[in-house]
Amino acid sequence: MAESMAEMVAANRIRSSEDLEELLACYLALNAAEHHRAVVAAFRRVWLHIAGQRIRR
Repeated sequence: MAESMAEMVAANRIRSSEDLEELLACYLALNAAEHHRAVVAAFRRVWLHIAGQRIRR
């Protein structure tokens, strides 16, 4: 799931926290509640990766 999110972020050049939060909301809306924990965990990995890239710049 994190790979799918990362691809979506890259394809849409998502960088702002607002856009990332909107993407998370979409994933949560599209997935059953039983999958929300996995969605949030994957999203967290993507968010931390993006934050790490910003720090290195």
